[in-house]
Amino acid sequence: MLRSLLLLLLVLCVRASAGEHWIRVRTPHFEMYTTNSERQAEAAIEQFERVRYFFLQSSASRSVSDAPVRIIAFRSEKEYKPYRLNGGAFAYYLRSRKIDYIVMQDISPEHYQTATHEYTHLIVEHLGFKLPLWLNEGLADLYSSLESRGDQAIVGRPLTGRMEVLRTDPWLDPNTLLAVKEDSPYYNQSEKMSIFYAESWALTHMLALGTPYHADFPRFLSETVAGRPTAECFEKIYHKSPTEVFRDLQNYVRQSSVRGAVYNVKLKAAELDPQVSEVADVDVQLALEDLLSARPGTVDEAFRRLAELAREHPDDADIEESLGYLAWRRGDKAKTRECFGQAFKSGSQNGEMLWQYAGLMQEAQMAPEQIVPVLTRASELKPENREVWFNLGMLQMQLKHWAAATSAFSHVKSVPDERAFVFFSAVAFCQLQMNDLNAARTNARMAKQYAKTPEQTARAAQMLTYLDTADGRAAGTSSTYSSSVNATAAGPPMREARSDLRHVKGVAKALACSSKIPQLHVMVDGREMVFELADPQGILVHSSKGGVVEFRCGAQKPIPLEVFYVPETGNGNLDGAAQELVF
Repeated sequence: MLRSLLLLLLVLCVRASAGEHWIRVRTPHFEMYTTNSERQAEAAIEQFERVRYFFLQSSASRSVSDAPVRIIAFRSEKEYKPYRLNGGAFAYYLRSRKIDYIVMQDISPEHYQTATHEYTHLIVEHLGFKLPLWLNEGLADLYSSLESRGDQAIVGRPLTGRMEVLRTDPWLDPNTLLAVKEDSPYYNQSEKMSIFYAESWALTHMLALGTPYHADFPRFLSETVAGRPTAECFEKIYHKSPTEVFRDLQNYVRQSSVRGAVYNVKLKAAELDPQVSEVADVDVQLALEDLLSARPGTVDEAFRRLAELAREHPDDADIEESLGYLAWRRGDKAKTRECFGQAFKSGSQNGEMLWQYAGLMQEAQMAPEQIVPVLTRASELKPENREVWFNLGMLQMQLKHWAAATSAFSHVKSVPDERAFVFFSAVAFCQLQMNDLNAARTNARMAKQYAKTPEQTARAAQMLTYLDTADGRAAGTSSTYSSSVNATAAGPPMREARSDLRHVKGVAKALACSSKIPQLHVMVDGREMVFELADPQGILVHSSKGGVVEFRCGAQKPIPLEVFYVPETGNGNLDGAAQELVF
């Protein structure tokens, strides 16, 4: 009963909040929904862009996530209260499948520090760092002190509130601080949170900037990210126990001054151009429903509300996306595909969602011709995503659209070593089908270079051998496919992924060429089976043992082979149409 009442109150709060005067402010990397003034909103979102650019410039990898970030910024504690995660959180970061959220009670300049704190959490999350809670919060507090001064950013200014707590409150002992988890009272109860945050900030500040700790902080961070317990890291990196480190920390806090760090950063003018617009009530409702649905315990009620919103706005792609993500969270992938499919039909411009939708379609073994349009639009919206282009190329291969596949592969500017063999083999195979033998040879050589197993090396070598043979055929030294079929490892097995594909093992008996479509006769367990070779050049033909296998019309030597085929139901004289032959 209590839970139902709480959910009802949340729904009423969504409707009431939607009635406030909301505006939407956009920059290249952030979207803010707020009930504050335009001037306040523009200043706040510019601060987020400055902080993002600082991380981009100061990061060793020079990489910051481009994932969309939505800021929900209220203007009072009253507005914020229904969305507060716990009693002591003035703001928080929340990640969902659809979008990242930073939720704030207000955006007055004195609270920019909190905004930077939450954005640091987002950066850590997207870097994939699994940090102990004290270090996660300590880093967020450390970077929350970031100040922009012209073309420089200064980090490390002492936080007055944290220092006051350290001077007046009893400290947690080292073992207690290092063991705090998300469900601990020291992380959730306002009267206990202060000392946890203060000590976490001070310890992180000393390790990152204090003498002599700062020189080895990168090593300490690397070991911690790798999962080594903090106490072991202290011993391994600094040769000190937690008690000894904390003794140093107490002396560090008593110092009259501490070090800071200065970074040279200059934000591009193009990043400081906020676009302000009015926002429709339905968009506000959707944003707030999305926020509530990302929180624990509200999934079913949020799904009901979103479904109602979808009925009121049947062609709204954003609503269908939100329903799909919520269905995914509930574990209902069929419903997710249905909602994402409706969003696609309604013209969704969310490239990430379309990419995920294509993945769910492939997981469900849907037909390539259904997936290709989705990936094509995803590639237009996310042209920098090499995975989109790679998968689009592979699907176009299955459809035997060699030129389209080659075009998709051309957008893949780099591949990880573990995928390089498959990539270069696939490109070479497509180029071979288009009779671009020189280009195919170049990529086959690259495939051989990246081969990781003897089988892959053999397959690449077989393709190169086949290309040499193809050159000979081009010079008129061999008959065409109309009267013979050649088998080589011309590329990785790329047969069409379809549910009706069958597979048999047998021995070649004859290749009948008297009719318009050649027919291959194979003895399988004492029974003669007949397979059409409707498109001999389009059939994947390769040898599992190396070399070239060639057979002409008429009786054949008893060569063992495997046949992958689509069963024939309308012709009693045929067993099916061959898709792949493996000798």
